[in-house]
Amino acid sequence: MLGLARVFAYLANCRWFRRVRANGRLDIGGYDYYLGTTWRNQMLEVRFDVDQECFLGQPAGSDITITFAPQGLTKTDLMGELGYLLTLPAYQLALPFTFQAGR
Repeated sequence: MLGLARVFAYLANCRWFRRVRANGRLDIGGYDYYLGTTWRNQMLEVRFDVDQECFLGQPAGSDITITFAPQGLTKTDLMGELGYLLTLPAYQLALPFTFQAGR
């Protein structure tokens, strides 16, 4: 039911602004990306390209576009592992309890 095309279409409408750290890295969505020390201490405008399925970064005041692959955008990453859920018991508690039991 999770369509990655819909996730990518949503991301294509967003823009993020990130400063590249002195070691050439930046964070997007909790993931660390290494772009190289060429771009250190520069501000990037980051957007998502649906056709290439990658992030595009453009340094401030430059026409250069940096392309880097996204991390954490697979169905397993977004939905979690199914194996853990299959080990849970096959019954469900009758929740919510009645109003009297909750008092």
